[in-house]
Amino acid sequence: MAREASPPKEKGRSIVWIQGLACGACIAIAPAASTLLAVLLAPALAILLVDRAPGRAVARAVLLCGAAPCVGPLVTLWQSGRGAGFALIADPSVLGPAWAACAGGWLLSQLLPIGIRGILEATSLAQAARLRTERERLVKDWGLEEN
Repeated sequence: MAREASPPKEKGRSIVWIQGLACGACIAIAPAASTLLAVLLAPALAILLVDRAPGRAVARAVLLCGAAPCVGPLVTLWQSGRGAGFALIADPSVLGPAWAACAGGWLLSQLLPIGIRGILEATSLAQAARLRTERERLVKDWGLEEN
């Protein structure tokens, strides 16, 4: 009897459930901090939903850059109480740097590969020129004919 092939298991489905449970627990335990983080990291969360590349490099860069300016407002929220959450969200001096950092992370993820590619190309061209010069010198020193 021929065995029926089972459908391939989807990788990462269990981790999605665990992440969902962890996010739900954070929202239930600290709703003010969760709301503040959700608003400050809104561009990063949007890119996380859209980015389907393996490893999600762009989303990770945006999340990491966007997380840095969120530390100060979170500390302020914890020190001042729950009522300060919406005041922090409405403050442009809090929201602006957080969203600008997310934009900076996106810009870095787009421009850095181009810059690295240019540097590698320039290095390989310089090495090729150096090797050609060395080859010409060796041909001349050894009295060989170029083919």
